[in-house]
Amino acid sequence: METQRLNLARRRQTWLYAALLLFGARLAWAFVDIQIVSHDAYLQDAQRQQKKRVEIPPTRGNIEDRNGVPLAVNREQYAIYLVPRHIPDVDRFVARFTDIVPFDERDLRARIAEGGWYVRLVKGISRDTVKRLEEADIDGVGIEPYEVRHYPYGDLADDLLGRVDVDNIGIEGIELFYDEVLRGTPGFAVHQRDALGREYPNFTLPIEAPVDGQTIRLTIDLGLQEIVEDALDSAMERTRARKGSVVVVDPRSGELLAMANRSGVEEKATDRTRNFAVVDQFEPGSTFKVVTVAGLYEEGRTAPTDSLFCENGSWDWNGRTLRDVHPYGYLTVEQVIEESSNICAAKLAERLGELDLYEFARRFGFGLPTGLDFPGEPRGLLKRPDEWGSMTTASVAMGYEVMVTSIQMAMAYAAIANGGELLRPYLVRKIVRPDGTTSFTGEPQRVRRVVKPETATMITQALVRVVEVGTARSAQLEVLPVAGKTGTARKTGEHGYENGRYTSTFVGFFPAVEPRYVVFVRIDEPQGAFYGGAVAAPVFREAMESTVLTSTMSAAPNLMERVRYPERVVWRVSDSFSALPDSGAPGERLEPAAAETLAALPVDSGAPRWTPLVGPTPELGPLGGGRPVAMWDPRTQVKVPDFAGLSLREAIRRAGALGIELSFSGVGTITAQEPEPGEILSRGATVRVTNP
Repeated sequence: METQRLNLARRRQTWLYAALLLFGARLAWAFVDIQIVSHDAYLQDAQRQQKKRVEIPPTRGNIEDRNGVPLAVNREQYAIYLVPRHIPDVDRFVARFTDIVPFDERDLRARIAEGGWYVRLVKGISRDTVKRLEEADIDGVGIEPYEVRHYPYGDLADDLLGRVDVDNIGIEGIELFYDEVLRGTPGFAVHQRDALGREYPNFTLPIEAPVDGQTIRLTIDLGLQEIVEDALDSAMERTRARKGSVVVVDPRSGELLAMANRSGVEEKATDRTRNFAVVDQFEPGSTFKVVTVAGLYEEGRTAPTDSLFCENGSWDWNGRTLRDVHPYGYLTVEQVIEESSNICAAKLAERLGELDLYEFARRFGFGLPTGLDFPGEPRGLLKRPDEWGSMTTASVAMGYEVMVTSIQMAMAYAAIANGGELLRPYLVRKIVRPDGTTSFTGEPQRVRRVVKPETATMITQALVRVVEVGTARSAQLEVLPVAGKTGTARKTGEHGYENGRYTSTFVGFFPAVEPRYVVFVRIDEPQGAFYGGAVAAPVFREAMESTVLTSTMSAAPNLMERVRYPERVVWRVSDSFSALPDSGAPGERLEPAAAETLAALPVDSGAPRWTPLVGPTPELGPLGGGRPVAMWDPRTQVKVPDFAGLSLREAIRRAGALGIELSFSGVGTITAQEPEPGEILSRGATVRVTNP
């Protein structure tokens, strides 16, 4: 018995020694594993518990217009978060917090009950509320500053600028296309954590500063943008159209100076920021007719004075009847453009041939993206000649069976305006780093030569006649010649082309000699009048009237010497003074328009007369019923009108009509001016206005 108990004790002792040995070995291995084998992994786990990497967001870059006026900037806002672990008395906290920040008490208590170190509560808190919270010093409340995108001019150019999402990432427009440039590179800081998980900065830990986004300076002119949008708004109200767009481009460089889009009342609200000028494709109608004529001129197969028989308005060709709006007999090639004859356009296209017609349409950039630095640009549609049907040649000549964009049309006419060079349009003039250095400069980019300068000149002459005596007379300006072309195209539906649905367009450049602006206007499905000359051309006139004789125009070399009727500039378009133009010094011949006006006035009409000043003569004299008025010469001087309450577009139009310049800094309604209304200035002087 004793021996058995002793053996049992020895076995138990052996098992105990073995267990202790195994435990010691396991413990030793754990020490080896922690200190040697898995040292790096355990160190990383410890660092993750003790340290937290915090991202430091960069400041998104600004977007400016060509003159440095900010269009998209950042504005600081604040968010409130809770630290439930630091709230010992929930009732007292809720009472103090809701006294400063209006918040549902039940919801607030539920948020506190979540526990933890961070519970986001509300965003968009004002600086005043933040200040009150800081002064109250309530435990358990944290403040987070963050930046939101702000557009100082509201919805002006919103479809061009685009927008960002809640994380300040671009999702539309320029904000999207240049998001990587604008966004910048985030930095980081490493915070220390104590045993309770509380964070605090430790400046011995690594910190990397963020690289802020770069500033983008666009080619857009803010003043011109407002003028164009104002003119388009007027057209949309007048025509009750489905939508409309306007593109203004500098034909010398390809810079886009303005781009406006509007949706009609029946369009979806989601289309408000859709840029129709870039993404919409449509059949252009008669504005496309210059392609055929350009090809014939370039190949030497016709001349402007060659004549064609237009079949008196109706012509059966290849099993289809072509018609003109008016029954024309014989027209010259130039008159075909002037009167926009469909029949003769088809005959000219037949003379050019389908292969060459396709080739010249390609040369002008149709069927290809322009390369504009903006998201979503389509190619348009230009079928290959082997896909053309029996009527395609005539249809393309009239602007059908081809799809274009507003940008493509503007650049095609810009090629005519600049003497035959197709340029790539662009929207960014300069990109500037946060340190002020320039990382990119936009420059004109030549795509190809489309036609010779002589061909462009002949087409321009025809386009001037379109405005002077043809279908676009409503685009005429009083002071400088305009070149342009109208277009009216029926739209297709489920059952082919439909009556009552039209795309009305006008494209023109101004002035016709040494052009500074090419403007394409599209009005989609206008109600009532629908011809391009009646619907789209007035938009061009309204917009360009406001640019006449501004600093941009008056600086053009030799431009003002080309004013057609100098006297009409003085008396016809001015409503700020009533003096008539001089009848001319002895021996001078007066322009017919002014002479007829003077002859029509009765001797005792009551119209005030003026006497030219000789030297400084400030005396007052009895004029017009004995009222004392200042002696002044409207040939060289002007009375300053009252600009208060006018829109910028209207103010620029009036100033330009008088031959004075307007200095402004904003885009809103004018509230003040200097000099005061009624003061006499020399022509060419500047009036400063305030329009916040």
